[in-house]
Amino acid sequence: HACVTTPTYEIKCWGMNVAGELGYGDVVDRGHDPEDMGAGLPIVDLGAGITATAITGGTHTQCVLLSDSRVKCWGSGEFGALGSGDEVYRGDGPGEMGDALPFVDLGQGLTVAEIVAFSSSACAVFTDGRLKCWGGNGEGKLGLGDTANRGDEPGEMGDALPRVDLGAGQKVAARAASGRAR
Repeated sequence: HACVTTPTYEIKCWGMNVAGELGYGDVVDRGHDPEDMGAGLPIVDLGAGITATAITGGTHTQCVLLSDSRVKCWGSGEFGALGSGDEVYRGDGPGEMGDALPFVDLGQGLTVAEIVAFSSSACAVFTDGRLKCWGGNGEGKLGLGDTANRGDEPGEMGDALPRVDLGAGQKVAARAASGRAR
């Protein structure tokens, strides 16, 4: 699947949609027929007055950085990939998007500058150059010194979600992510 941000900060997605990763409240694939695209391609509903400045996708997830520096994610909730404290899929059924789609709780006093999703995980880079990651943690890919998933249980997000320790005084200057679904 693929998603883009339009010049008016709206999101449009197409392709395979097995977990609601397109964000249209269904699991209908889009893009294989001409009428699926252009004016036939809907805008993802992020909520009243909410606009996105960036989007990133994992295997069956999407996360957006909103104009107010908050984050929303949808699609497969497996392994906590959506950072919602459960493993519920969001965006695959009616009434799950828009104002019903929760914000990812990353903690108090933090401003997100950038997001990146990969396989079943995501990371947020903050304006202070530090980062937090959540979701599937196979092989320790969250960088937290263990292999426990984060964001799949209540109480794991927000201030309880640890920052990735890059070493004393180290901050994120550039990022790259890849990985298999897990």
